[in-house]
Amino acid sequence: MSDSTRWIVVVEEPFLPADAGGRVETFSFLTAASAAGVRMQVLVPSRENLDIAVYEEAVPGSAVIRLPRDDSPRAHLTARPFMHASRPVGPLRRALESTPPRADAVISYSCRTSHLGEEVARIWKLPHLVRAHNVDSEFFRVLARNSSGPRAVAYELEYHKLRLAELSMHHSPLITCIADISLEDHNWRRTRASIPTFHLPPFLPVGALTAPTGTGSAGTEPAPPGRKPAPRDSAGKKLIFVGSLDTPTNIEALRWFLGGCWPTIRVRHPDATFQVVGRRPEEGLAAWLGGFEGVELHTDVPSVAGYLATATLSVNPMRSGSGVNIKAIEAMAAGTPVVSTPTGSRGLGWTPGTHLLVAEDAGAFADAACSLLEQPWKAAEIGTAGQAYVLQELDHTALIGRIQEHLTPA
Repeated sequence: MSDSTRWIVVVEEPFLPADAGGRVETFSFLTAASAAGVRMQVLVPSRENLDIAVYEEAVPGSAVIRLPRDDSPRAHLTARPFMHASRPVGPLRRALESTPPRADAVISYSCRTSHLGEEVARIWKLPHLVRAHNVDSEFFRVLARNSSGPRAVAYELEYHKLRLAELSMHHSPLITCIADISLEDHNWRRTRASIPTFHLPPFLPVGALTAPTGTGSAGTEPAPPGRKPAPRDSAGKKLIFVGSLDTPTNIEALRWFLGGCWPTIRVRHPDATFQVVGRRPEEGLAAWLGGFEGVELHTDVPSVAGYLATATLSVNPMRSGSGVNIKAIEAMAAGTPVVSTPTGSRGLGWTPGTHLLVAEDAGAFADAACSLLEQPWKAAEIGTAGQAYVLQELDHTALIGRIQEHLTPA
């Protein structure tokens, strides 16, 4: 890619520290684009001031600009979704109208900032790509379903506002294309949008996409042709769940797994342990987890890599939501075998039974986890196949090339 390529990238929120799925994916995209020689102006909506020097050092060759957030009550009282109204267009519009064009394209790296990208595209007449991490209206529909009282009413209202915003986005003359992170979301969107859509898998950190030199998955020796891979060297029988611990869909998943699967696993494997690793645990979660035998809570850790490297398997028991579960892909990239629900396995074209195990009901999910605990060779095969698939499909150079292809006029 030419060093002269210039993009304006509008992200959803501050991406440092990259300590959650969306932030990890955003930061990984920015570093991949920087490594490809793209010069970027990165617009970051934020409630607080940013340490611009730290951000620009993290993404070499970029100019980082903070945009103000508006979380006042009036942002809830408009016809627009709160996630748009709280990221106001006015300050950006005034800056654009007094500045000559300095980019070849604009990328809204979230549907939640697509209205800002549209303003850049309108004033500077640029091609505009929207990165879609979820079907946001579906996310808020689930939140409304799982809430009660005034909170449920607020979520339901945001859901309806988002449905209208998505309808507008799908036919906007100011959007060139939409890149869905999930294959399922792409299939849903392409039947509803009049503008081009395509599937763009997630960006992972560079380190996660580098297999250890001279080894197979998670540091095991690679298997000769026709031979099974060696079991990974993990101490004990460790299951792991990684995710933000203040997200309703993650809490729902944990409650389902611990209530319906963990008792069966512990009966069959009394020495098994379950590590819950995440940030910002909701009130009462630690006490609730403490009521289960063999469960450990690890919060706000600087990196999950060490936990994944020593886990026997990773569980992804998601019951609702859209998009891609970055935590499952990170586990696969580390060579850790994954057991997932169908909802948790959405996103890429992997093959259940080969790249990961997939089970819908609690009994089958527990059986799948136990099969990996009882058959280390099977766990190694799943882990190795999953890692190979992720390393091949999520190559940064190829993904950046696909973005450039869709932004280049035919």
